Amino acid sequence: MTKSYREWLDLDVEQIEPIELSAQQKMKLKQKILKKQTPRKRMPKWVRHIAAAAIIGISAVTTINFAFPTLASQIPFMKNIASYFDHNNTMFENFDSYAKEVGQMQVSNGVSMMIENAVYDGTSLTISFALESEIDLGSHPFLQGLFMDVKGAGGMGGSCRLEKISDTKYVGLANVTPHFDKEVPDEIEVTWKPEAFLNMNNDTKVEGDWAFNFKVPKLAGELQLVNETVTNYDVTARFTALGKNDMSTVIHYEYEVVPEILKKWPEVTVQFDQLQDNLGNIYVVNGNGAKSEDNGISYKSSATVQAIEPAATSITFVPVIYFSLGSGQGVEIKEMDSVTIPLN
Repeated sequence: MTKSYREWLDLDVEQIEPIELSAQQKMKLKQKILKKQTPRKRMPKWVRHIAAAAIIGISAVTTINFAFPTLASQIPFMKNIASYFDHNNTMFENFDSYAKEVGQMQVSNGVSMMIENAVYDGTSLTISFALESEIDLGSHPFLQGLFMDVKGAGGMGGSCRLEKISDTKYVGLANVTPHFDKEVPDEIEVTWKPEAFLNMNNDTKVEGDWAFNFKVPKLAGELQLVNETVTNYDVTARFTALGKNDMSTVIHYEYEVVPEILKKWPEVTVQFDQLQDNLGNIYVVNGNGAKSEDNGISYKSSATVQAIEPAATSITFVPVIYFSLGSGQGVEIKEMDSVTIPLN
């Protein structure tokens, strides 16, 4: 019996049972769904989305791009993913307000992966995603294949947080910093092909063929040039600019190491974990990695916090130097003098 419009909307896609089809049946079904219709008999878009969801069991990897928010809210298995991380980092409180909805899902080897939203602040790209897995991936799975191909970018640093929230569901935030040799584009094109998810407790590894491609516009904002320098322990850090938008503030800086230091400590980095404005508000810092083109003598780096309180007139923080032997062999930590940056 033909289903009415309301019956299609009330359809619970989770309960659709995949069936085994012959190669000829698969071809006929695909041709019927994709067949070009005359204008009078054209299949409505909402029906085509339901049909696409219904054939998930036909192929090993299936991508669904949701064009309508109402359908996207019914079919994907997670919403408001960034909210699960609010207790760890207040920067994500307003994430969904500024992020672009991606709404792509793929299934491979028993793991459904969905990208919900993405936001690009002109420096770093943050993506919220979720997993539904038939295999236990542990409490904090490791993502193999974080590297993303961003068109026009020459390099990238990044990090990922992935947490288990139920027996079969996981939420994640991936943050990467593409490095552009030229001016940052107003929109970036991203291709992401995660390779595997690893249970760190028992080394269970699930490999798959997930692949996503989407575009993300740059948030509108302004750049404030600054000139604050601090030198301690033969390391000089210069803070050069603040990138400000409605969601975040990005502190741009660079640092140099006296070459002799590298003979003892081959890896030297400068970071800071939090900063405070003159009103007493404390902000958690997300490091965006660093880039060196001279074997570790000098670096360009940045760090991101949530948008600074508009009434604040300055921010203060303490840079920390990490002198490392590399590969976990040893590290020495030194605090630099505090830095205060006036705000326009």
